[in-house]
Amino acid sequence: MSRSRTELAVVTWGAATFGAVLGSYSAFRPVRESIMVGGDPDRIPWLFLATLAVTLAVSPVWGRLVARAPRHLVTTTFHGFAACTFAFAAANHAGLAPVVVGRVFYVWASLFGLFVVSVFWSLLADLLGPSIAQRLYGPIAAGGTAGAIVGPALTRALVDSVGLSGVLVMSGVMLELAVLGVARLRDVARDLETDGGDRPVAGGAFDGLTHVAKSPYLRSIVGYVLCTSCAATFVYLAQANIVHDAHLTDVDRTKLYASIDLWVNVATLAIQLVIAAPLIGRFGPGLVLCALPVLQAIGISVLVAAPTVAAVIAVQVVGRSATHGLTRPARELLFTVVSRDDKYRAKNVIDTVGYRLGDTASSWLGHGLTAVASGALVGAAMILVVGWIALATLLGNGFRARSS
Repeated sequence: MSRSRTELAVVTWGAATFGAVLGSYSAFRPVRESIMVGGDPDRIPWLFLATLAVTLAVSPVWGRLVARAPRHLVTTTFHGFAACTFAFAAANHAGLAPVVVGRVFYVWASLFGLFVVSVFWSLLADLLGPSIAQRLYGPIAAGGTAGAIVGPALTRALVDSVGLSGVLVMSGVMLELAVLGVARLRDVARDLETDGGDRPVAGGAFDGLTHVAKSPYLRSIVGYVLCTSCAATFVYLAQANIVHDAHLTDVDRTKLYASIDLWVNVATLAIQLVIAAPLIGRFGPGLVLCALPVLQAIGISVLVAAPTVAAVIAVQVVGRSATHGLTRPARELLFTVVSRDDKYRAKNVIDTVGYRLGDTASSWLGHGLTAVASGALVGAAMILVVGWIALATLLGNGFRARSS
């Protein structure tokens, strides 16, 4: 097989596999939100705290396992998470301890979104050399976004007939399909000549903490991530309270969240294909990173002024599509000018522990500010935006200095 045909096969199976992975996650994500809101939204800070605690416990172990990259790690991980999905479906169908199961499912789903996606990209890093990855990562990522569109679309269409348990079974089946995709991906990638010297650095997730502490550039990235997480959590808390007060059924809530996820992913794909690359290429990551703070400040103000379901839909679609379509690729670009060690160790700490720490801290802060007065949340958001934009500017300048 020629090199071009081999790369086309890798893209095809890589995109299909990643599409199945994100399709699985995005299909049950509305169920997670529905179950959580069906209870007491005031429990959200505690759920975030539990998620942070589990992440802190699992991340170092996971980092060592991924660094070693045993051959069956990917398929074992997918099989394990699929089995859990089927177990949650059975528990939901049987009505087994719905409050406890719902909270465990919420934390587990957060781990799914972090580790299943992480192990897929670890597989690609293991199979592809850096020069090939630069050409193929883009279309493979777009395949994942396409799967993230299919997942909530299926949930919205089928939840009336199959219920929440049926949606969970569908998610598990998608993840098992991803296992088949992994096998084909390995087969077609054997014909590629890659330089295996650029594999992930061995070590645990927390080895990067000292690197972050010593580098002003990395500390600025951490600050930007914390601001991103804080604003997203403010919006998330407002959404939870608004939807809870709408008194929707479990199925109606699931359909609502599936609709939001569907439109977010459609908008994200459009931004990825049309806007992101030329915008980042022309203005650099600094200016692009300034867009999200402005959009999130407007969104929080809208939710406080007009706390309606329609406002939730609009704010979430705009904010999350900007996050995934613009901010994420711009932020990933920041790591191209750091050392290889920092690309794996420091980045892992920032993406996992840093983000979860931001979630947890801002959930308690947002909960407290909302209890005082709705205007207090808007005021805090405006202060946040000032620092957020300052960090984006620093990062843009730092990127230019390091890349020149």
